[in-house]
Amino acid sequence: MGSNMPHHFPALWVLMSVGERYKRIDTVDGAARLLIEQWPSQEGGKYMDALRACRDALQDLVPADVVREALMCAADEALICYISVVQDGKSRNSTRNTASGANHA
Repeated sequence: MGSNMPHHFPALWVLMSVGERYKRIDTVDGAARLLIEQWPSQEGGKYMDALRACRDALQDLVPADVVREALMCAADEALICYISVVQDGKSRNSTRNTASGANHA
């Protein structure tokens, strides 16, 4: 990891499958591991965007917040439920009901 930019971002809690506990993801490393090791499909444009964002953040080309946003988009694409932490009223708050695919604010 480079040392120019912090690799932490406001936490997301991601639910990979029914019956499991939410996983707290708040680092670029954690997001990359989740995408590579536990993501249900390695296909999809938003999934690939999230992987690229992780790579770029680890090389200090983009801030960690880019990874957070890309991970939320990939979760939406894969119908994965997540909870986003609000900071300064600027964070997107979404949970996705994996049974119905409906977003809740």
